[in-house]
Amino acid sequence: MIIFQISLIFFGYLRPSIIYDYLDYWPLTIVPIGLLFLARKTSISEKIEFYSYGFLISVFIFFQAAHFFNAGFLTTYSFDSTFQNLNLDSTIEQQIFIDESSAIELNYFVGNGYKAEIINKPGKLGYPEAIETIVGEPRAIVFREINTSSLLKVKGWKIELGSENLWKLNIFSIDSNIYLDNLNLMPSSLSGTGKIYLGPNLNMKELVLNGQYEITVSKKLPIVVKGTATVPISWLNATVGYLNQIDETYILEIEIIDGSEVIFKDG
Repeated sequence: MIIFQISLIFFGYLRPSIIYDYLDYWPLTIVPIGLLFLARKTSISEKIEFYSYGFLISVFIFFQAAHFFNAGFLTTYSFDSTFQNLNLDSTIEQQIFIDESSAIELNYFVGNGYKAEIINKPGKLGYPEAIETIVGEPRAIVFREINTSSLLKVKGWKIELGSENLWKLNIFSIDSNIYLDNLNLMPSSLSGTGKIYLGPNLNMKELVLNGQYEITVSKKLPIVVKGTATVPISWLNATVGYLNQIDETYILEIEIIDGSEVIFKDG
């Protein structure tokens, strides 16, 4: 069972912080292990050894299941990993800055402000915090890593942006999922690797991409792609760039930085 859990940690399914949980609940974990040790070194009944094995297996399964369901009684989930600000001035442009070599899952919600939480998988990134400026326009919101125990670090962060605000994105992330729909975005830039979805209700005029991305574009969103990219054969290679909608005027211009590897798909 221990080897199985080590494998889950290694393959990115179980956070190593489960070690803290075992230590905090030591009467359920360390004591049975101690009984097993005594059973092998002394003449203690084989029944005690048998029941200790059975109890330990049950404990390991229980704690593992509790991790997958984010059980609040575990030490791992006793730290507050979520925060939000739902009171941003919707009349002022907000600029998001993220520069992390880990994953970002970006999405939207109907409303005002932003929400943030962790991606609950093993990784190398600490818990997030946001630093906001209170003067100037655009106002800057910087998401950064706080000092976090190596056992508690995660794969990345989930960030949701309000549909009622005006945003500008400046994000570097690795192996990310960026879902852009129902958002009002100023000219923005994304760098790194991952997948991007451009939805039919996206209000945006310009996007600059630098890195390796797989992009799914809604058939209801007319775009033009400028630069080197792989696009579906149905797209038109025009003088202005690749057009996904031949009969409609594009509303979003995507610029691909030289050296990037970007693949477009119809959604």
